[in-house]
Amino acid sequence: MRTTRKIITLIAALALLFASVVPAFAEGFSDLEGHWSQTFMEKLVEKGIMAGYTDGTIKPDKTVSAAEAFVMLANLYDLKDAAKEEIYKDYGDKVAELSDVSWANNQLAICMAAGIITESELKNITLSAEMPKQNLAVYMIRAIQRTEDAAKLNEAELEYKDAADITSKCLGSVALLTEMGVVSGDTEGNFTPKASVTRGVFATMLCNILDYLEKENIKLKLDDYLGLDTAEGILSSVANDAIIIRGMDGIYHNYAKSGTFKATVNGTEKTLSSSNAGNPVKIQIDEEGKAVTAAVTEQTNVTYKQGRLNTIATNTQSIKLTDLLTKDSAAYILTSAKITQDGKEVSFTELTKGAFLTLTIEKGTVTEVVSDTKEYTINGKVGPVKYDTTVTMAVEEDETTEAIIYMDLADMPTIKRGSLNITVDRLSEGEDIKVTVKGGEVTRIDTQGKDATMEGQLTIITRTISDTTWTIKGADGVSATYAIDSAAAAFSGETSIKLDTINPGDEVSVIVTSGVITEVTLKKAATPATDKLSAEILAVDPTNRVLTVLKEGKLTYIKCKNAASILDSETGKTLSFSALAAGDMIVAYGTYTDSTNFAATSIVIEIRH
Repeated sequence: MRTTRKIITLIAALALLFASVVPAFAEGFSDLEGHWSQTFMEKLVEKGIMAGYTDGTIKPDKTVSAAEAFVMLANLYDLKDAAKEEIYKDYGDKVAELSDVSWANNQLAICMAAGIITESELKNITLSAEMPKQNLAVYMIRAIQRTEDAAKLNEAELEYKDAADITSKCLGSVALLTEMGVVSGDTEGNFTPKASVTRGVFATMLCNILDYLEKENIKLKLDDYLGLDTAEGILSSVANDAIIIRGMDGIYHNYAKSGTFKATVNGTEKTLSSSNAGNPVKIQIDEEGKAVTAAVTEQTNVTYKQGRLNTIATNTQSIKLTDLLTKDSAAYILTSAKITQDGKEVSFTELTKGAFLTLTIEKGTVTEVVSDTKEYTINGKVGPVKYDTTVTMAVEEDETTEAIIYMDLADMPTIKRGSLNITVDRLSEGEDIKVTVKGGEVTRIDTQGKDATMEGQLTIITRTISDTTWTIKGADGVSATYAIDSAAAAFSGETSIKLDTINPGDEVSVIVTSGVITEVTLKKAATPATDKLSAEILAVDPTNRVLTVLKEGKLTYIKCKNAASILDSETGKTLSFSALAAGDMIVAYGTYTDSTNFAATSIVIEIRH
């Protein structure tokens, strides 16, 4: 649905060219002989960077207008015709709207595509006026891809006598060009930031840039221009600040509108509304991921339906289509339809059940079918989730792109955290997920948790006045200790359980967020313990392996013959029964066999006497 982002290829030494000039005769220029800039200008002519006029002159003292400067920058790019066509298609209308020098429009479009000039700058600049030297410095820095480096010098202190006259937004660019040796002061030590620049001065600056690039072995290059990002599909909904479309793959995407967003319906500019939903739309997307334009196509007596192909009736050449969002289901006859599946024209019998279909219906007859059978994955972070009979979840693919997925609460897809099955409400906003979609339906969601997950045996539970920590030994034998949130969710499979029913010796899987356990899944209980008894040992019977304690004012006898483990909470070590002594504070896990007898399955020594 998306195309590759715009860029331009340039493998050439930087130069500034004038569109208004044409190659002169090889014998030289009538107005250049003996001029102070002769060496520089001839060097640029020799390299094919600059050319003279048809009258045999090169006009070294002619000043440069803004339009000429931008044309020079644009002409340095060696673009294929296909790339130029894409650029003119993307930027041509906008340039024509803002430019008052039509002869420079194509090159201005290239400058916009290359990021040399912005739309707002083009709107506010007088193209026929001369270009001040300090402004030219900014555009030159952009052309050589050093804008970020120039920004670091925005507070530089320059030695030019008139440095205070340099506008703050131009200071970094002037400083960087000075540092590179491209510009320097005049005989009086001034930069003259607001003065115009002649072709001869321009040639000098260009030659200095070429020398710098050669010395530093720098080659300027960008990638091939393939146009702005685009997205196509059926318009789903329109808001004041966003637009949602459903692609031919069945996936919904939400795009924020740019500040200059414009929409057209059948080529006429118009404000979009809910009445336009359900029609084909193509949007262009800027580098921030925002919709710049939206072109909607509407035709009288033509409607579009999208959904999953559930039933195929070969004898009648009919299908049943179900919209997974609205749950609407209907049958359609395809005897007159052109059918394309995964980009290839196919017959009715080749349609694949479970594919996502987009139907074009003219006066009640299906004329075209676009079928998509492929499986897609959406990688991103969990965004806001809304719960209803249909669960709506935003998936933030990156800082600028957001997919919207819809899931039937009564028929949810498999959701895995590692190897564990979880429910949708256990996903946390900001958590990394991978969503698998086929036929427009979410079939699986995979996640590893916000920060980390760990599986292993819970060996130690340490409680203090301020917090509780768990020590978990992984399968590799390495232990890790984490504080546990007192409100952490606890589950056994998909069933919610109480946190305090999880005991040392149990096999657990935990989600760790910012160093704190926020969710626990009991994978395997060490014992079928259902009761917990905390007390001080009064007596130890090593022969019968019985401990005597006082619990709620009466003697209770803890029988330890079947105790699976005795753990020291301080060290985490497994101890023998003989290590128990009167005065030890313990926690016994097991079951009461009667009011005074307790069958222990595990014991944790909290405090040793």
